Amino acid sequence: MYEPREDSFLLLESVKKFGKGNVLDMGTGSGILAYEASKLKNVKSVTAADIDGKGIAYVKKKYNHIKKIKVVRSYLFKNIKGKFDTIIFNPPYLPQEIVYPKFEDKTIFGGKKGYELIKRFLDNAKNYLNKDGIILLLFSSLTNKKMINRIIKKNKLKYKEIDKLKLDFEELYVYLIS
Repeated sequence: MYEPREDSFLLLESVKKFGKGNVLDMGTGSGILAYEASKLKNVKSVTAADIDGKGIAYVKKKYNHIKKIKVVRSYLFKNIKGKFDTIIFNPPYLPQEIVYPKFEDKTIFGGKKGYELIKRFLDNAKNYLNKDGIILLLFSSLTNKKMINRIIKKNKLKYKEIDKLKLDFEELYVYLIS
């Protein structure tokens, strides 16, 4: 399970500003973003989805008392039903071939180049987004920003960088995609 770090807290600020309606927290990890979204007045419901069974069990137990939160085990959109006004995604985004080619950790690596999982997500996301819906996506400068921009455009989506954070070895970006 992915524990909240700088990236989670950076994305959290955008969730507080832009979260609305029915929310999908894709790759919920510890559930922190789903929980914070559920506290927003303009949020009706939150679906917290993750592929990790242990993480899902943790989120179910920790946030079981919150009626707005529904927890689903899913690889990306495989078990997701319906459309959403806000989709939050703090994906694994580090490029495995550059960082640690022989170390496997599905919570941090987004593929060999880092953007493969984001591409699979964006190739399907618009099918789950309401007409005026938004996606809040976080990724790293190590992920290849130009490639992310191309993937977004190829999917006929628009993006705007709404936040960033400079760290020692990378920069983190939050995009609002519509």
